[in-house]
Amino acid sequence: MRLVITDTGFIWNQNNPFLEKYKDIVLVVCLEGKAVTDQYECFLSPYSAKTDIVMGMDKYGEEDRRLQRLASVGKELSSVLGYHDKIVFLTDNQPSTLYPFYVMKELNRYNRLHLAAMSPWKLESGGRRKEYYHMLSDLSQLYSILYYDGDEVLEGLKKDNAALTMPEALEYISNDLGRLMPCFLNGIYDMRSGPCFFDFGAMKYIPLKNGFDKIGIAKDHAMDDDVRFPIVREYSTMGMVRQGVYPEDSGHVKEEIERPAARLDGKKVCNMLREQRIRLAEANRIPFESPECPAMGPCAGTCEKCDGEAEYLRKQLERIPEEKRMYPQFDPREEVRA
Repeated sequence: MRLVITDTGFIWNQNNPFLEKYKDIVLVVCLEGKAVTDQYECFLSPYSAKTDIVMGMDKYGEEDRRLQRLASVGKELSSVLGYHDKIVFLTDNQPSTLYPFYVMKELNRYNRLHLAAMSPWKLESGGRRKEYYHMLSDLSQLYSILYYDGDEVLEGLKKDNAALTMPEALEYISNDLGRLMPCFLNGIYDMRSGPCFFDFGAMKYIPLKNGFDKIGIAKDHAMDDDVRFPIVREYSTMGMVRQGVYPEDSGHVKEEIERPAARLDGKKVCNMLREQRIRLAEANRIPFESPECPAMGPCAGTCEKCDGEAEYLRKQLERIPEEKRMYPQFDPREEVRA
């Protein structure tokens, strides 16, 4: 999972304390063109205030130079986000916080995009609100959306405290969204089908295909107070090397994606593992033959033949009582040095 924020948000920015727990998966898209933190990974837009700013202009959305500059490096941003991952865009009432999502929805092919959005406030200018809703006009690429009604929250706060200041309101909303984070992140992690939207009554994601008449509005569900998944980033070349759904119904595509990468010392690794299989078979008196691999040059160190031999030995070992199984001492690091 990746959490994407910008350096321009009122709520979701590099100074939000609720993000510290997730620092290994946070990406800050720096729309102003310079790194704003050492705590999180940053993606720098080529925007420059010296050359791109136009005096007297207050443009948002497609007319904003920051969006145009980010779009110019959209493929680089897509590469940083990787493949076959859950990408969660954390945005607030600032139109600019939607820019990474707006750029990525046109380029995305392999990731599942999730959006946590907050409505623009009524006190905002008409132009800002118009551009905000324009950028949310196409949600076809989304797997899920959480839409936080900031106006409704503000009105409720003013009823309870007419003297409430804007900084106090922002602090309340920030804490409220931070409190919700484990709940909606767990929902995204557990999600198996989409599209879904987050129902604040049930405090969970609801598949749209179920229809509005089947949305649960019970409020007695206990909220999550912590995440249930490891906060780590997945590393791979074309996604996690595993069986799954591929962009084409072609065995060739699957074969190319899951093909182990060749390495210069692959032959050495192959021989080392083959010798260990032979030693394991001898120690347990398992009938086993392993002809030397005739392949020459760089290889991955393993192949279907190697995997087949390992699977055979595994099945033979299962027939031997565990207390009688013999495992020869084996240190891969020492073998490589040798």
